Parts: sequence; structure tokens; C-alpha cells
Amino acid sequence: MKYQVNDRVVFKFQDERLNGRIVVADFGGSLEMLGQCHSYDLVCQRDGKGWLIKHVPEQSIVGFQEN
Repeated sequence: MKYQVNDRVVFKFQDERLNGRIVVADFGGSLEMLGQCHSYDLVCQRDGKGWLIKHVPEQSIVGFQEN
């Protein structure tokens, strides 16, 4: 796995790039993606509200947030 819990990352969600923090790292992915790729659950701010976005595939993570 490329990322760990508490890493702050930039990721693609729908047509947006969002900043978030990893709260769950699923080795091998969710049941829908089992064995295809790792996935992550991320918390972020979107439209002024706190979001939990689940099962984000590793390939949707662009990289680490810049400080």
C-alpha cells in the first residue's frame, strides 16, 4: 500500500480534486474491488461540510498534500 492512515492526500472524486485525510486503509480493496486494488476511506471538507468518502481506489489518489 502506498498510503497509510492519517496521511493527508489529494484525491479525485467525481469531477473534483479534494484534500483529505485517510482514516481507513483497506488492503486489497472493498468487497466490490476485492483483490483488484487497495482502497481508502477519507475525510474531507466539501461544500463547507465534513464528508466521509469510502472505498476510494488507490489510483484515484493523486499524491500527498503539500504543506
